[in-house]
Amino acid sequence: MDAFLPMLINVAMFVALALPGFILVKSGMLAKEQSAGLSKVLVYVGMPFMVTYNVIDGVVFDGELLSVIGIAAAVGVTFIVLQYFLSRPFTAMEKETKTRGMMRWCSVFGNSGFLGIPLATAVFPGNSKLITALIVVNIINNVLIYTLGTYLITGDKKDVSFKKAFLNPVLIAFVLGVILNLLKVKEYAPYAVRYSSYFNNLVTPLSMTILGMKLGGVKFSSLFGSWRTYYVSALKLLFDPITATACMFALMYLTGGSVIDGNAVIGVFIAFAVPTGSLASTMADNYGGDTENAVAFTLGSTILSVLTIPLLYSLVCLFI
Repeated sequence: MDAFLPMLINVAMFVALALPGFILVKSGMLAKEQSAGLSKVLVYVGMPFMVTYNVIDGVVFDGELLSVIGIAAAVGVTFIVLQYFLSRPFTAMEKETKTRGMMRWCSVFGNSGFLGIPLATAVFPGNSKLITALIVVNIINNVLIYTLGTYLITGDKKDVSFKKAFLNPVLIAFVLGVILNLLKVKEYAPYAVRYSSYFNNLVTPLSMTILGMKLGGVKFSSLFGSWRTYYVSALKLLFDPITATACMFALMYLTGGSVIDGNAVIGVFIAFAVPTGSLASTMADNYGGDTENAVAFTLGSTILSVLTIPLLYSLVCLFI
């Protein structure tokens, strides 16, 4: 209960931030399509500043942290790629090609940036190892979204963009944050860090407002009236975090906790326990994918995560 309740309150509070956007669309004051403009602000302004700020303000680079970065990167690549291949037999029962591709996409790629990092900073403020592990997995997630993720939607290798993968805003922001951290910007130019903090605080409410706007434009029957929503949510919210976290526990016990400790385990857990990534519908629109199910899987898994994240977190804490 000590682990469950604080996590439940924080996850529920974050999801509840979607209410203003939901109300604005339902009342007719905004159209759900207007969320597209806000999404660009989030992706190209809010998220990069959030990553840069957290790297500058909350990370102290030393040998131990560099080990965490390397292991988190290896775990991120290994498990996202593994989930990519496993998603094929797991969704083989779906005969519609576009729907099957979107089921695979939504079961593999999570919302570790817009939900995972803000959640971690709220529940574990100042925890350098945990937040760094989460940021690293999020970078891997974003790189693979524009390669494997694009291929899942289109089925055509020519649409895969390595340029977008390695020039994505999150990766650039991380590299910039590392440089500024090593240059001790926090010490010599504190107002620059303060400037970044304003945009950092923008990410969670804006991302949830966008989610609420999308939720206001769909019928609840379309979210939970199909077995696909529950099935994809089970893969994303249960299978993914359980397998990734089990691997981290194995590494922790094999190394005696000298490199991988409970903080790094929880960081990877949050990265994989979050619901489907909010880029699902955007990429479906851009590449001619199954937009309707992309929205349903994203919103459905987000609502269900209010229970799954606290429950699984409680179980993880039993072994730390």
